[in-house]
Amino acid sequence: MAVVLLDPSRPDLVPAGAVGLLAGTVAVTEEVHPNLLWQLPSYLLAGDDRGSHLDTILTSDTRHPAVRARLAAGEQVIEGQHVRGESLFRAIDLMDRLRRQGPWEQRQTHHSLRRYLLEEVYELLDAIDHGTSDDLRSELGDLLLQVLFHARIAEDNAYGAFNIDDVAQSFVDKVSGRTPGVLGGKHTDLDRQVNEWEEAKAAERAQGSVLDGIVTTQPALALTQKIFERLAGADFPVAAVSPSLYSVNVPFRKHASISVEDEQRRRAITLMEQVRAAEQAARTDGVWLRDENLWRKYLGMDYDNDFENDADTGEIPIIDDWIETGSDDDGDEIVIEYEDVSVDVDPIASDGEPAEVRGVRMRRDVPGMVVVEKWSAQGEE
Repeated sequence: MAVVLLDPSRPDLVPAGAVGLLAGTVAVTEEVHPNLLWQLPSYLLAGDDRGSHLDTILTSDTRHPAVRARLAAGEQVIEGQHVRGESLFRAIDLMDRLRRQGPWEQRQTHHSLRRYLLEEVYELLDAIDHGTSDDLRSELGDLLLQVLFHARIAEDNAYGAFNIDDVAQSFVDKVSGRTPGVLGGKHTDLDRQVNEWEEAKAAERAQGSVLDGIVTTQPALALTQKIFERLAGADFPVAAVSPSLYSVNVPFRKHASISVEDEQRRRAITLMEQVRAAEQAARTDGVWLRDENLWRKYLGMDYDNDFENDADTGEIPIIDDWIETGSDDDGDEIVIEYEDVSVDVDPIASDGEPAEVRGVRMRRDVPGMVVVEKWSAQGEE
């Protein structure tokens, strides 16, 4: 008598050593895939009285009572080579069954699961900082549940549906495309890997905004940091960023009149809007903003051919000529006026003492950038 164990990840694949045992009637457990059942000459359910007396039982469930009894009796076990990730397939199957049969799971949506997803992320972070290895494993499992759940919900959507295989494939495509050197065996250099990753990301965003994909609902400080990382990678001029974004001041007061979180988010989103406006203006001219001089042009700031040399020293050039001429769409000459504005130096870099820099030109016909917002150490009024 024998127990033939199937691989749950490949339910219609029979181990080679079991082929000769399936020529007659065999017992099967309930989860055996229909594709395999159709290929069998004859079968009975393992829980049936007649099925329990058959020589061979076909299953992928070692916890089934009939299977456990046969294993306890020492029957021969025939199985294929185990494939890593087998438990993932069982998890997918479990999630599918819950979605179809669970009254609570059937009612859930992407939106209704938001708070659970957020809780699981924070619990995972806590396990990383303070938990044991078992805590970390458990919290990763909880986070995996959220991934499986959202992917399973997506399967039910008539429009834009996808499944867990599509999610996994997106991971494979993204990581493979961003680490070609390492995966191709060309190198194992850390700096090269990081550069390849960032270059691939930049190429993916080449036809979009440098800010594409940034989630604005994340905590305000994380949002600000992500914006700065993207802009720094695109050679965005630091002079166009208000120093008020560099520092957060939390007033020690009994009754605060504003939310520091909301105020920081507002400033960050304002910067995002202005960056996108500059990008849109540039695209109208068929220009892609990927160097500092072009950014300055479409932000309405001073720009000239010598700016790169000045930027290397960290100095902002002072231009005496504040009037330029140009032409409108009809070819008529117009005068473009600039105004002399002052901006604050990063208070962190200046030991907390606000200082002003002169010599930054702003076109009068361009909406004011965040750069002209005054940083204040006074906090709320």
